[in-house]
Amino acid sequence: MTSPPLLYQLLEKLSKPELREIKKLVRSPYVTHRQDIPLLFNTLADFCYQGKPLPGKELLFQTVFGNQPYDDQLLRSLMSDLHLIIEKYLTWNTATADEVSSHLALAGFYRQRNLPKHYSRTIKKADRKQGQQPYRNADFFQNQLKFQLETSKFQSTQQRTGHLNLQEIGDTMDVLYLAQKLRHVCSQLSHRAVYQTDYQFGLLQGWIDQLEDSSYLDIPAIALYYYCYRFLTEAYSQAYFRKFREHLLIHYAQFPQAELKDLYRAAINFCIRKLNEGSLEFTREGWELYQEGLLKGFFIENHQLSRFTFDNIVGFGLRLEEFLPVAQFIESYKSYLPEDYKESTVYFNLARLEYGQKNYDKALTHLQAANPKDLVNQLIAKTIQLKIYYEAGEFNLLESHLDSFRLFIRRREVSDYHRKNFQNIISYTRKLITSNPYDNQETEKVKEMILQEEILSERKWLLRKLEKM
Repeated sequence: MTSPPLLYQLLEKLSKPELREIKKLVRSPYVTHRQDIPLLFNTLADFCYQGKPLPGKELLFQTVFGNQPYDDQLLRSLMSDLHLIIEKYLTWNTATADEVSSHLALAGFYRQRNLPKHYSRTIKKADRKQGQQPYRNADFFQNQLKFQLETSKFQSTQQRTGHLNLQEIGDTMDVLYLAQKLRHVCSQLSHRAVYQTDYQFGLLQGWIDQLEDSSYLDIPAIALYYYCYRFLTEAYSQAYFRKFREHLLIHYAQFPQAELKDLYRAAINFCIRKLNEGSLEFTREGWELYQEGLLKGFFIENHQLSRFTFDNIVGFGLRLEEFLPVAQFIESYKSYLPEDYKESTVYFNLARLEYGQKNYDKALTHLQAANPKDLVNQLIAKTIQLKIYYEAGEFNLLESHLDSFRLFIRRREVSDYHRKNFQNIISYTRKLITSNPYDNQETEKVKEMILQEEILSERKWLLRKLEKM
């Protein structure tokens, strides 16, 4: 199937206000004197306004050129010219969206043209806009540095001696480096935990120990990511995690929604990993982080909640046996799920809920209805089946299921973490059904192996079953 033209793909992503602005732009003689460009755009924009599929090329050509014989090269050239005009609009729109940067760029122009009064008026606007910024994240310090560098350049043209803001520039450079570097390293650490990628952290490792108890930790844009770095890298990380949570609650208003969402996700993913390692003290933390995120609206984008976030929230609630809040969450938020995954996700999580309440027949019925499309959910569904067969004493079914489960993992592209985790679940479940319950020495050996296993999300369940043997 041929993919639609790049122009079509772009137009379908533009908002109605953007389409209206471009419609005015293409009529301007400053942009083009051609009559066919506005006609082409108006035709395509009308389809976009009405939510209709964009027209085929022959129909589009006829609309613009009338009865003239179809010329594919002519149409492609016209579409390419319109595409360039739209890209220039988007470039300008992006460049002017940051008012501080726009004023600083204009101030730089006035400085170069030796217009000091114009410069003074514009740099004051930049200073005022910078002070009015609601956030104090790394982007704020990026603009602060731009402002200081611009004023320094102007000062150096006006006086040969006297105070220059060189120290302030150096101080802001340090703050900006630490804020940006720590934010980036936390992204690397979060990515490494899932994909086992080896990253080098460069100069940061020489700085990191000096930050403890330093005045830099009075700056939330540094402190939050410093504590995030610490809990992601330290073996005993709970104290740093608590510091992170404390700063997040106090200073969340200093960060934009997208960055807050990333901070919450880093903390939640850490809780998920600790939970999967059997460290249950982070279960409540993960659940509360999700509740805060839902309350503040971090996880709803374009009126949709990711099915992965939906699954994780249910998972944390079930670990805490918060069955009623989980049922209320499923009912309240199912309408936010993407339509293509709604039914599967709801049935899958209802199955998990029913299993948690020991309603095994209902859980199996919901699993059959769910038929999850996502590989990890397929693995989780098979784990629920495994546990139901064990709980019900259906050991023949369980033996067969364990064999098919292992084969399923072998034939799928599974991350190293998930492969290890689910292979361990299969292996230790098999030990449960093959171990001699009257041999205390063997039972203790299996228990010790389960306790020592690094990656094992069902550690608690396996230990509970072992104790009941």
